[in-house]
Amino acid sequence: MKTNRHAMTFIRMGFALCAFALLAPRPANAVEPHKKTKKLLVVTVTKGFRHDSIPVAEEVIQRLGEESKAWETDFVRTDEDMAQKMTAASLKNYDAIVFANTTGVLPIPDPNALLDFVKSGKGFVGMHSASDTYHTWPGSTDAISPYVKMLGAEFLTHHSQCQVDPFIADPKHPALKAVAEAAKEFNPATSAKVDLRKGTSPEGAVWKGFDEIYLMKNVDRENLHLLLWLDKHPDDGSKEANEPGEHLISWCKAYGKGRVFYTSFGHRKEMWLDSHYRKHVLGGILFALGVEKGSTKPTPLAK
Repeated sequence: MKTNRHAMTFIRMGFALCAFALLAPRPANAVEPHKKTKKLLVVTVTKGFRHDSIPVAEEVIQRLGEESKAWETDFVRTDEDMAQKMTAASLKNYDAIVFANTTGVLPIPDPNALLDFVKSGKGFVGMHSASDTYHTWPGSTDAISPYVKMLGAEFLTHHSQCQVDPFIADPKHPALKAVAEAAKEFNPATSAKVDLRKGTSPEGAVWKGFDEIYLMKNVDRENLHLLLWLDKHPDDGSKEANEPGEHLISWCKAYGKGRVFYTSFGHRKEMWLDSHYRKHVLGGILFALGVEKGSTKPTPLAK
């Protein structure tokens, strides 16, 4: 049977395009298109200070889901949303929950259902003031809130916004993989200098940024897998500034069968708009959703 010469040309072109697609490098944190889209619930209700970066945070998280095709985003913005979407039954519709700059004691219909949700094998993501949430827990008289135990630490205070140069503790973790790759490519002789009030700069072993840096208490250090940490007190204008000591910026941990990711970056709108921070958030959410694997093995104290 004869084959049309033009048809053969199209067939060869088709094979060439397929080969190119297979060989082309995939972007960092890209998700396999055939995988089932996850459901993400983003909570931005506040009962204390309300950050003006919250609308930007909502837009960034939703866009990251759309661009990666890894998750569909639903929001809890009001007490009414919370009453409808955060019952024990409603939470079964989601694969992970994000507390994006929440504050205070939130009116979740059944607070323990949130903890059970994570323990069952789902994910939890906290940004910035998620650690300034649930200092007390409804119905509990424990000195440390069960929510804080789940998260891994609790906001104590902060001083002036400042530059920090946290160490990249796990460059293979989804929340830091893209940042670590950018840090490895940094060359002080050829790389453009970044205004840290407008963006961040991964450089070698550290990730430089400018933000409101939280100081923590009730740190469950023995159960945390460090992602970003300082070996000195932030240079935040306090009397303790630059004193030696471990201070945590980001970590992850296991909670029952579930996965928890937290980053204290995210106070400023400029941080949310930074490309490296967005990749940090993307990787952390993918980890919490179980789409990408990352270690939760506790990190020993530095000697």
